[in-house]
Amino acid sequence: MTYADERVAAEMGRVLLALYRAGMQVRVWPDALKGRAGARIVAGPSANRRRTALKPVTGSGDSPLQAIYAAVERMNERAGAIVVRLD
Repeated sequence: MTYADERVAAEMGRVLLALYRAGMQVRVWPDALKGRAGARIVAGPSANRRRTALKPVTGSGDSPLQAIYAAVERMNERAGAIVVRLD
């Protein structure tokens, strides 16, 4: 495993852990025909008890990490969150 692969795996673990702690469930699937990946974020059992119901969001990208990021960005847009990128 190269250094870049390790960094991607670590970042993906951090993202999944943060979503899990927020009460979300993440489903990721590969699309082998197109060489892409898809992700769907749904509210888990603990998040369903909240007043506002989260509608499922989906995202797609070249890798599973990009698909999850696309889904999170879409979820933030729906919620009206203002996200500032710090590049």
